[in-house]
Amino acid sequence: MQTKHIIAFTLIACGGTSVAIAQTGQYEPASSRLFYQVFDTTTNAWTTSTTVTPGSRIEWRALVSYTGTNTSVFALGGVTYQPTLSNIDNDGADGSRDELGEWRRVDPSNPLPQSIILTPAEGEFGGALPSYGRVAFGGTAMNSTNQNLLTTFRHSNGTTSAPPGSWFRVAGSGATTWPTFPLLTPTATDLNNLNRGVSSNQQGAVNPITGAANTAHILGTQNLVIFRGALLLSDQQSPRQISLTTAPGSLPWMTNGAEDLRYVRWQTSTTDSGSYNAGVVLESAAINVIPSPGLIVMFACGGLVATRRRR
Repeated sequence: MQTKHIIAFTLIACGGTSVAIAQTGQYEPASSRLFYQVFDTTTNAWTTSTTVTPGSRIEWRALVSYTGTNTSVFALGGVTYQPTLSNIDNDGADGSRDELGEWRRVDPSNPLPQSIILTPAEGEFGGALPSYGRVAFGGTAMNSTNQNLLTTFRHSNGTTSAPPGSWFRVAGSGATTWPTFPLLTPTATDLNNLNRGVSSNQQGAVNPITGAANTAHILGTQNLVIFRGALLLSDQQSPRQISLTTAPGSLPWMTNGAEDLRYVRWQTSTTDSGSYNAGVVLESAAINVIPSPGLIVMFACGGLVATRRRR
């Protein structure tokens, strides 16, 4: 099951507020896709929906594509976002809790920012990885997550401004509160949560000052893998559907009008690091969790015996 959300909501302008990720200028509505896939072990392929049993491990990833009409767009500039997963087992009533795969940290032997980035091959691989995080669609040109470590946040029963229900949210360690949306009168905490989301960016193809080519630059606008993760399910036996998507309020927005216009930045020239703002359509992936066939039969038989005794 795939759900789509077009990001364009009313925004009341915030006089005098300065936000690093807010931009003014050109804007093309609904011309980017930020979407998710899960790896289905039955078909051995990435897809938008999979069915698994409790205790399973599910590989997942985030991708982005340009879908607009500007023929000058040729590469991704960047996007800030926060992946979320719904219907999460946070209490461990059945003996364990849902977990996300370990995040990649800086390698002490190679303490450069790019050492925490997954390779494009890891972005395509559907099997288990030792650690997870942003994928190097732009190689070493990718920025850090605002100097924050990738962190798994748990939300239950509306804690820290989260929606009702039980959630995972992935962001930088400083983004402790669910990003507010629509952003009417942003507080310092709101702005912090936006700026410290997951940032996937790359520099221009050519350095505008030196004219030197950026050897890490990657061309392309379709199905760019920008993030990899894994979900390790608990033993909870209740059927449930987990939706994997993006917190809408975590995306950067335009500030030159009365609408809340969220966007992905794309490049339109070799020296451009991402000045073309394209509105976002968010698409989710579904993880359907059902008890094993043996348990279903056992529950059915148990119910039948109880019925006979009552008779």
